[in-house]
Amino acid sequence: MDQDNPRYWKKLINQGLIRFFLLKVLYKDKESYGYKIVKRIEELSEGVCRPTESTIYPALDQLMKGKFVDVHEVSTGLRTRKIYALNEKGRSAYRAAAKAYGEIIPLLREAIML
Repeated sequence: MDQDNPRYWKKLINQGLIRFFLLKVLYKDKESYGYKIVKRIEELSEGVCRPTESTIYPALDQLMKGKFVDVHEVSTGLRTRKIYALNEKGRSAYRAAAKAYGEIIPLLREAIML
């Protein structure tokens, strides 16, 4: 995809936003599971981010490998769900991400106005 195509930039921006909103969902909701996380990201981003399972589960896996989340399983009928919850390291990562976005957004607004 060409860099002069807005879809290229939207996709690139979306990748970072999905990870930010993933942390936000787990920070705000305390714990959740894959499908619910997808729906909450859509809700919190007002539909700007529409993650799929192919983007959420690798991101959750990365958080698990980095020891940012604690995971436990819950049986719901015939199905077993993985429930993800940020631990202190994960909450610290969310606060760092929120601070970084808080610093960059005003700069982006200013740059866009030029």
